[in-house]
Amino acid sequence: MAKILKAEFGKAKAVRQGSGETEKAIPGYQLKLAIPFSDPLIWRRIQVPGQLTLADMHQVIQICMGWQDTDTHQFLVGKIFYQPGFGIEDFKRKPEYDEATFKLHQLEEGMQFLFSYLYDGGDGWELQIAVEEILAAGTFKSFPVLLDGANGSPPEEAGDIHQYQALLAALDDIGIDPADVRMDIGEEIGFRPYAFAGDEIQKQLAKLIS
Repeated sequence: MAKILKAEFGKAKAVRQGSGETEKAIPGYQLKLAIPFSDPLIWRRIQVPGQLTLADMHQVIQICMGWQDTDTHQFLVGKIFYQPGFGIEDFKRKPEYDEATFKLHQLEEGMQFLFSYLYDGGDGWELQIAVEEILAAGTFKSFPVLLDGANGSPPEEAGDIHQYQALLAALDDIGIDPADVRMDIGEEIGFRPYAFAGDEIQKQLAKLIS
């Protein structure tokens, strides 16, 4: 079972939709993605349409964090785990929830209660996702947009945030620039923990709709 890291994070702000909006109008969401226990905090702020499925959100998150989608993942929304699959039941006869069949606007209530993304089976990286704003139809783009963020993306091969912070501390102690460190991260030749590559992230997000 996936392990959930506990950390303080702000409660989502519930924003009422305008009175002129019809029941069929699908909202968008302003979300803040953050890695708990990162210091300084590693975070991204995005706007996404409510039509996105959790499977789509997985792709958005991978791009925002600079990861390569090489391991397992799952979402925790409310009290339910969603992951790639086809509704196969486990030994307790509790159904698995296929992330490809659930759209964000269908999960709005659960998203505001608890919304997490677990990468590497929950034993590696965790993102806490806060719903900062519910956007009325017509006030957002029809595709994911990066608004802001801070700090570089930790290489997924670092293990988890605790191992990553220990690595940075060790490099600092011996005076090594992290950009000079070679890790097994594909074509990447080093990593810059404090450089936020916002322009590159937005270019990658744009490819999702090209």
